[in-house]
Amino acid sequence: YNGINVNKFSFSTNTRARVRAELSIPESRKIVLAIGRLVAAKDYPNLLNSFSLLNTENVDLLIIGAGSELEALQSLIEELNLIDKVKLLGAKQNVEDYLSACDIFVLSSAWEGFGLVVAEAMSCERIVVATDAGGVKEVVGDYGFIVPIKSPHELANKVAHALSLNQDEVSILQRNARHRIENTFSLNHVCHEWLWLYRKLLCNEC
Repeated sequence: YNGINVNKFSFSTNTRARVRAELSIPESRKIVLAIGRLVAAKDYPNLLNSFSLLNTENVDLLIIGAGSELEALQSLIEELNLIDKVKLLGAKQNVEDYLSACDIFVLSSAWEGFGLVVAEAMSCERIVVATDAGGVKEVVGDYGFIVPIKSPHELANKVAHALSLNQDEVSILQRNARHRIENTFSLNHVCHEWLWLYRKLLCNEC
């Protein structure tokens, strides 16, 4: 597995407050966040169409990323009347700060590899709703929500469910997501796995 720097990707109350202040989004509003290149593989039309099905009176969608689909996505946002609800933030070097600021992380991809950004979101104790693309389900395990690819209605339903969780349910899921990354995908754990593998191979050569 790829390793996650769990020290870098960790939730910060102070960072959450700072980023929300910079974005002029009060704590009373929910933030749904997506991170990834604006390309076909990430299937942002799936995300935007699903978001248009939600009751977004108290919810904002932030998308971090740059790419060839920018103009098409801007047009779709206008077409779906989401201009006041969706912010395209461009590429960012400090995505961990925005992960602290959000409430739900959504991956809407049509295809994926490992799903690194999902692991980063879970390391920041964010609730994840993701499509069943590539290795994403293997990363999420039982500590997030998986929906079929290219299914905006199912994606919308699961995001709505995640937003409706009570604080106790949220806290348990967030804590368990963090523990899963620490125990399975942290740099420390993955390095030990690689060292074990190399030692095993070396012993077989003896």
